[in-house]
Formats: sequence, C-alpha cells, structure tokens
Amino acid sequence: MSASMFLKTPEGVSLAPGDGGGLVFQGPWCRLAIREADPGPFAALAATGGYEDVLARTALRSSGPAGMARFYYYLGRLVERGFVVRSACLDGRLLASLVPVSPAFRLAAARAAPVHRLALSRFAFIRRHEARACLESPRAHARVVLYDRRVAELVQALMEQPRAEGADDEPLCGLPSEAAEATLDLLWSAGMLTELDVNGAPAEDADPALRCWEFHDLLFHGRSRMGRTDLRYGATYALAGVVAPPPALKPVSVAEAVPLERPDLARLEREDPPLAWAMEHRCSVREYAAEPMTAGQLGEFLFRVARVREVISREILTTAGPMTMDIAPRPYPAGGALYELEVYAVVRACAGIGPGIYYYDPCGHRLVRLRGPTDECGLLLEDAALCAGVDSSTLQVLLIYSARFPRVSWKYSGLAYSLVLKHVGIVQHSMYLVATAMGLGGCALGAGDSDLFARAVGTDYYAETSVGEFLLGSVPRGGSAPARGLGAAEPNGPTDPARPAPW
Repeated sequence: MSASMFLKTPEGVSLAPGDGGGLVFQGPWCRLAIREADPGPFAALAATGGYEDVLARTALRSSGPAGMARFYYYLGRLVERGFVVRSACLDGRLLASLVPVSPAFRLAAARAAPVHRLALSRFAFIRRHEARACLESPRAHARVVLYDRRVAELVQALMEQPRAEGADDEPLCGLPSEAAEATLDLLWSAGMLTELDVNGAPAEDADPALRCWEFHDLLFHGRSRMGRTDLRYGATYALAGVVAPPPALKPVSVAEAVPLERPDLARLEREDPPLAWAMEHRCSVREYAAEPMTAGQLGEFLFRVARVREVISREILTTAGPMTMDIAPRPYPAGGALYELEVYAVVRACAGIGPGIYYYDPCGHRLVRLRGPTDECGLLLEDAALCAGVDSSTLQVLLIYSARFPRVSWKYSGLAYSLVLKHVGIVQHSMYLVATAMGLGGCALGAGDSDLFARAVGTDYYAETSVGEFLLGSVPRGGSAPARGLGAAEPNGPTDPARPAPW
C-alpha cells in the first residue's frame, strides 16, 4: 500500500493566462501570478489535480532542480491562499483534506515531534459540514475534511491517549505508518494538534493568554466575527424564500391583561435629570424597600424602555427577490431594525399588580397575565436572588428579556446570536439609566435558566429563548438609588452645593 498527497484547486478558484506571460490564479480572497515556472504542473492542478510527487517530478524533468524548487515555492503560496487543497491518500483513496477557510491561513512549520509527543488541541472539534465529517478549531484558519473512518479513529486516539514512545512504526488505527504520518502532517499543518512537553502537558497551555479562553467562548468569538471562517456571514437573507419573514410583533393571546399608565413624555423631558447625571449615578441596587414599587412606576419604566413607537412596512431586496418586512422601532437601537427582544415581568410584589408572570405587550402597553405564582415563578425568583446574592423574599419585580431568534437569523448569518447579545447589553444599559432617572433600584444579572423560562412561559426553547434578566424595585429612603425631584439625595452624599440639581 502506498500513501501520497493529492493536490487540487477547489471550487471558486480559476486559472487564466497572465498578461505578461505565466499563469494567474484567482480565488475568493486574492489573486496570485505564477511566473518563471513550468506552467504544466499548475495547469494540471486546476484541471484534474495531481499527486504532489508526480507534479514535482514533472517540474524536475522540465526545468531541473531549480524548476522543482520554484514549483514547491509557488505551491506553498497557493496552499496558504486557499488556491490548493492538500489531501492525504492511501492507494488512491482520500483519507483527509486540508481546506483553508481564511486569507490568514499559513502552513505550520514542518512537524518535528514524533507521534507520541502529539495530542489533539483542546479547541478542536468534529462536526458535520456539507455531508462530511470535519475537524475544526477556533484557533485554526483551516478545516480538515475526514473521508476515512480510520482518520476519525486517529483523531480520537490523539484526544484520549498519546501514542507510547517507541511505537511510531506500528500501524496506527488501522493506517500504515506512512499514511498515518501523512495524515498527522495534514492535521499539524491545519493547526489541530499541539505538542506535549516533557511532563506530558500540552504546549498550547503554556500560553497565558490562551489559557484564559474556554472552548465555547473562543469558538463563539471566532465564528461570530470575520476572519476565521469561510461560511456565509452578514446580511445574507439565508432563509428568504424558505420561510416567511418572522413578524415584527409577537402574536398576543389575551386572557387577562393589566393596562399600564402612559407617562407624559413632555413632562419627563422637562423634569428628568440630565443624561450625564444619570450615567454618573447609575449603579446596581440589590436592596429594596419594604413598600413595593407601584403599577404606575412599572408602566412608566416599560414605556420608556421597551414600547413600540410605530409599525412600518418596508420593501427589502433579498437573495430570493424583493420582499415586504415589518419593523417595529422601540426606544433603543437594534441591528437591522429587527427588534427581536421581548420583555416578561415576574412579579412578586408590585402595588396594583398581582403576583405571577406577565408578558409586556409593547404595542398595546399592557401586561398580559400568563401564569399565577406557580412553582416555576418561584424558581425564577430564587435563581435571580442567588445570582444577585440576596434573599428572594426581598425581590419585587424580575424582568426577563427573551429573543425571538428566527427574527434575526432570517436576515443575518454568522453573527445572529452575537447581535442578540449586543442588543441585550443595550437594553440593560437603557434600563439602568431609566431606573436611575426614576429613583428606582435596578440590577442586571449575569445568568439565567433558559429551560426554566421556557417551561414557565410556554415558549419553544429554539424559537424564543431567554437571554437576559434585570431586577427592579423601590429603594429604602436614603438608599443607593436617587429619588426623582428637586434636591434629590445622591448615592454618595448630598447634592454638590456648587452645582444645584438641574431638575
């Protein structure tokens, strides 16, 4: 049995004669001109592909040792730019292929470590991509496509137990040593392996910056930003023509609703503290007064933060042609004007509103009662109290914002969930500023149970899932949140006498 490396240009790469002679490869990221080299091997690459050793011998016969050197020089540049896919083969059958996925890909230095000093990177993972098993990593600028089950077994062996020293010449996972070496070289070149030190510790863990990253965090970062993926990214409208545009407003089935008071915005503009003051005095408040906040205060808060201002129909141009999509602008900015976030109120104590779970109808400005004080309601409050480090019996209102994820993913690829989390941050900051201006206490929470929320509210976890939580309540007199009105006390002491309160 013979092992070899097969080379072929992928789809999306073209070859044409250069203006000044030679050949020009054109790819998705850049172009590369081949000059002063035998065009035969490179033309074969683009046409049918070929084995690396055969193409190199062709260059040697045509132009001598210097021609073969030029062939390998240009081949390295072509591979790094994604113009050539390298595949390990055994008896003419593909074992695995290295596919660059970004213009930053560079071939790793030649592997010197023996098999027993190699391990799979803790960031590498296998998933299905285009009906094939692929090995990927958020550290890598390439993926490795697996064609043979023995290669998958080799990856598993590198994950579980490094090879014993002195056993490098033995068959590895059913692969002859030459084929295993070629496959390992491919995995090493792609950045999927790490060398082990004398103590058996992965070399990648010696990097203090890399040690700070967990697998899921680095994967999410790499996949939601440009630079390390060749997957669709941005406003691709990938689901246009597949499913209808998700509605701007969530359908509301009203069994019982609590109308909320609409505040006088003109009065608020006159009497509210300045933005600079609210930003300077914003703080997280975890201690609440014995007398709870009122329905009027909760209504004003939700109106200022989350109401729908209007509903507009827009014609948009998608990959499936022109379509009509509704948008419902709210007081905060949102990517693509999609406004996928919904607000729910878990009420424990609020004057004028009974305990239970409510959906805030942002168009009708009302609270729609979904459940009474159920066990799930109590668990949501207990989780929030645990996250804030307080007693759940002191809480007043827990606000939970959920995301109707299809509303975002219908338009955006690659960054949809990242965009949702950016919106969560925007809403949390808006809530802090409004709570401060109103003299209420607010506290954003860092975690929540999305499965518990789905059970409590009755949503589909994948269609609408919770993504953020915020505690809201009245504060004791003299507490850490300022009171609205002339001469209000500041969190860190009385109003500066040199600067009278401007409201």
